[in-house]
This record gives sequence, C-alpha cells and structure tokens, in this order.
Amino acid sequence: MATLLKDKIIENDPETISYLVERGFGELHRDTLLLLSPVEALYLSENKKIDIIQKGKKIKFPKLLDILSPKDKDLGNRYLVFKDLRGKGYIARTGLKYGSHFRVYTKGIRVGEGHSTWLIHVVPENYHTSIYELSRAIRLAHSVRKQMIFAIVDSEGDITYYELERITP
Repeated sequence: MATLLKDKIIENDPETISYLVERGFGELHRDTLLLLSPVEALYLSENKKIDIIQKGKKIKFPKLLDILSPKDKDLGNRYLVFKDLRGKGYIARTGLKYGSHFRVYTKGIRVGEGHSTWLIHVVPENYHTSIYELSRAIRLAHSVRKQMIFAIVDSEGDITYYELERITP
C-alpha cells in the first residue's frame, strides 16, 4: 500500500515495487522505496493498480486528485496527457531535467534499456507564449536528440499533439 506524505507518494511493498518498476513507473530510492510522481499515482489509483493511504485511511482517485491539485494548478491537464500516452502504450516519465513535463519512450523501449524519443510540454488551449520560448524548447530538444511536442488540452479535455522542429535550409 502506497503512502501519501504531503505531495510525495511512496510505495514500500517489494512485490508492488517490482511490478511497477517493470512497467516503467516511479523512481527507486535505496532499492526499498519507490517514489511515484503525482500523475503516476493518479493513474495507478484510477486503474486500481495500487491503494494509497494518508494518515491510515485509504484515499480513492477523486479525493487524491482533490488533495494534489491545489499544490499544482496544471496537474489535471498533465494527468490527462499522461493517461492518454499510457493508454496508447507509451512510457512517459518526468521531463524536468529537459525543461518539459514528460520524456516519452517509443513503444517497446523500456526505461534504462534505451533513450526517450520525445519531450512533451502540456499547455491549455488558451496558452500564450513567445517565439523565443518555443525556439528554446525546440533547440533544447534537438540538442539532446529528441523531438519537441506540445500537447494542447482543450476545455473539454481533448488533446491535440503538435510536433515542432527547427528546419535549417
């Protein structure tokens, strides 16, 4: 059973840890704990793959979303994209070190066995940005040999993916 401590979700059951790591979830800590991101915990909770407790009480998906959302205003949109990607068979991991929300692996590639192919940044449909911000994101993605994708989430929760790339004549 995973435990919610503030905004951290920690799994300590060895069998569950093995199951989740094999499927590309979480970050191992000292080989005995698995730290799950909020979107991973939401996905696993909604799909009834783990139970999460806080202060000794089991938390169901809607309550978990209510607890985590105030700390992260974009969590809902990021969760929709994460759920969509996992539903299509992709492994999505944090893209924090690349300045994006997710790094995504091609189907069949396991974390640790290969490199991610895409960087995905999630934005709402009314998002405003500058050409400079887009250029930085694209150049960073290309510098680490990845493709930059923006996932636009509309007000109905539908997702449209746009791949942006730099073209050099």
